[in-house]
Amino acid sequence: MARVVCLSDTVSLVRLVREEVISGGHLLVPLPGSRLNDALRQAVRQAAPDVVLFELTNALDNPHLYFFLRSDQATRHIPVIFLSFRPDLDLLATALGADGYLHLPLDRSALHHTLSTYLDIPTPGGASRIEIPRPTVQRYASLMQRPPLMARVAVGASAV
Repeated sequence: MARVVCLSDTVSLVRLVREEVISGGHLLVPLPGSRLNDALRQAVRQAAPDVVLFELTNALDNPHLYFFLRSDQATRHIPVIFLSFRPDLDLLATALGADGYLHLPLDRSALHHTLSTYLDIPTPGGASRIEIPRPTVQRYASLMQRPPLMARVAVGASAV
């Protein structure tokens, strides 16, 4: 089970991200995205995320959160995905060295694709393979090789 930290103050965005992350069998840790303080730094470190989804807003401390993530030894190598309404998001993400970006309003399939790049999330509609224990397969195969029960009863009745 992977951990995803979502730095956002938008409840509807966090709700959508939660649905996608939980459907993949992972854990979401939502944290505020507008205030950089020691409590937030500790919470991100303790969460030990596999991916950080980071909503870029115009709040004063918001861009500093990204610089904290990249400068802290504990979070330096964690992929950071920007989420924003900004029309220049692609340029900003490239300039800052983000691992990816998604434009808001968030498209569920784009979110799924981006998260599946970093986490083990099955593709929707893809048939998941079910592993069946070998003894079960062998037992089923042996049952299929026996003659049907009705055929044995009919043969036994004619012998009487």
